[in-house]
Amino acid sequence: WNDPEDLPEWFVDDENRHYRPQLPIPPALLQKMKEKQAALSVRPIAKVAEARARKNRKAKLKLAAAKKKAQALAGSSEMSESMKLKQISKALRSADGKKGGKEYVVAKKGKKSVKGAVMVDKRMKNDKRSMERATKKKKGGKKGGLTGSKRR
Repeated sequence: WNDPEDLPEWFVDDENRHYRPQLPIPPALLQKMKEKQAALSVRPIAKVAEARARKNRKAKLKLAAAKKKAQALAGSSEMSESMKLKQISKALRSADGKKGGKEYVVAKKGKKSVKGAVMVDKRMKNDKRSMERATKKKKGGKKGGLTGSKRR
């Protein structure tokens, strides 16, 4: 089966020009390559790291603004102590940045309920999104949301 006499001349030339047998890789070099790959896979992706840094920076700025506001409120003499406390707690709450709300989980076959979340099916979730889009479209724009060729 490995007889070059039956093969066309162009094929044999091509084989001679391009075919190179794979040389064995030394175990030390192979180990080095594996370590390098492992180090790369462990390191976080640059864009993800940047996004986390932006998020942290925003949170710090919000907290600093809330602290500044709280100190200004504590220093003012027009309000009663209870009013000051309410205003300060409100300022710090806004800096917390935690948004309450329902968590929607798309139901799948064989999956039971998730604690603290509302189970929905795909169709329901799609319908909700489309309704939101429609209301958003109706709110903005001229002529009651109709634009372009629909305006007639």
